[in-house]
Amino acid sequence: MADYPPLHIARTFNSPRQAVWDAWTKPKLFKQWYMPHPFSVPSCEFDVRPGGAIHIDTQAPDGSIMPLIGTYIVVEEPSKLVFTNSPLDAAGQKLFEIQHTVELTESDGVTTLHITSEVLMAGPHAEQFLSGMKPGLEQALDQMKEIVEANY
Repeated sequence: MADYPPLHIARTFNSPRQAVWDAWTKPKLFKQWYMPHPFSVPSCEFDVRPGGAIHIDTQAPDGSIMPLIGTYIVVEEPSKLVFTNSPLDAAGQKLFEIQHTVELTESDGVTTLHITSEVLMAGPHAEQFLSGMKPGLEQALDQMKEIVEANY
């Protein structure tokens, strides 16, 4: 297994912190931004509480669906989320597991997001996905910024 150092990304939003929080925790908003183009999220369900489950179905351009599962570890509305997520292969096994820490601060109506993503486990076929994690997450966050700023 390759060594994957933690990934750190920051973004600012000309929106209140609650709006950015909602983009992470409300399925209707989350589905609009989470996957980089041309992938999509046809469905997702969240139980936003410590120990709560996350289920996200992602769809590739060819129409295939890859489920992602996870668990909320820390939920401190509207400032901090810590959760895991793992895509599942066709046999329902985790390809890898990532822990994301999302921290939100607000000053004068501008929200700063800091996200740290750490690979906790990577199976033998994880490299093809993890090698694109940074650009994929950056594109998704750019999409989130457009949606949040357009709606608040």
